[in-house]
Amino acid sequence: MKLPRDSIVNRFPDLHIHQTIDEIRNLLINGFDDSKKTIFLCGKDKSDKKSLRYKFSTFLSQEKGITLTYPEDLFEDLLEGQGKNSLLSLETQLANSVDLIVLIPESPGSFAELGAFSMDKTLANKMLVMRMGEFKSGKSFINHGPIRLVRSHGGEIYDIPKNFDEKNSEHVKVVLGKIKKTLPSGRKKKELDNILLYSKHVLLLIYLFDDLNLRSVYKTMELIMERKFDNRDNVACKAATHSLIRAGMINQQEGLFTITQIGYNSIINSFYLKSSLTELRAKIMNKQYARH
Repeated sequence: MKLPRDSIVNRFPDLHIHQTIDEIRNLLINGFDDSKKTIFLCGKDKSDKKSLRYKFSTFLSQEKGITLTYPEDLFEDLLEGQGKNSLLSLETQLANSVDLIVLIPESPGSFAELGAFSMDKTLANKMLVMRMGEFKSGKSFINHGPIRLVRSHGGEIYDIPKNFDEKNSEHVKVVLGKIKKTLPSGRKKKELDNILLYSKHVLLLIYLFDDLNLRSVYKTMELIMERKFDNRDNVACKAATHSLIRAGMINQQEGLFTITQIGYNSIINSFYLKSSLTELRAKIMNKQYARH
């Protein structure tokens, strides 16, 4: 006897899933507020409070028109035991999804990132390398290799004032001014099917549906993107849930995801079409909790 197939989403009839997915896709394309500029902030481990990256993050995260993303948040799962899923394999998606790459070379890992990004013309063009002032005139490989490449591809180099202090308003003012000046003007619509945006998509799904598990996330994301997912796509979805958990936006208990108040606030503040958002949530709840 053939066993019944599991529903794509718990307690939600597959009969209605495609129409609902169309509405979700429309929200993601037309209802999402993408006016904020996305900065990919690279440097020393951000947990090191003495690092310049940590210091920069303290004031950049307070800027209303800026969203910060970090390599380790996005790629921790993608890189873990996934040789073919190296950071460099995601170059094109990275270039398409961020407005500016701010890189502070202050550790072996960030030196490697600088070297790798400088080799890609599109990425190098989006780079602002914040070089520590004391290394400005050094005859190092970094200055003669990657720094020169970044400049040749249209990227920018800025020398951070020596003894930078994030508590010194003048220090912050000049650095923040340079970053804002380097950010591109105008708005560029970001591609929907981009691994780096999966956390935003997954957060919306967890807001809209109750009792989503990882399998349901995979399946609904496949339908939204209108293509068959491979292992890397599934790993990227899993990475997105881990990133959201770390950010305090969702919880996971017994395999099921729920949105937190922080996540709810993020959703409400991220969409123009708030009435469409709440209406769709109500329609989905009616179907999930209807008597069958």
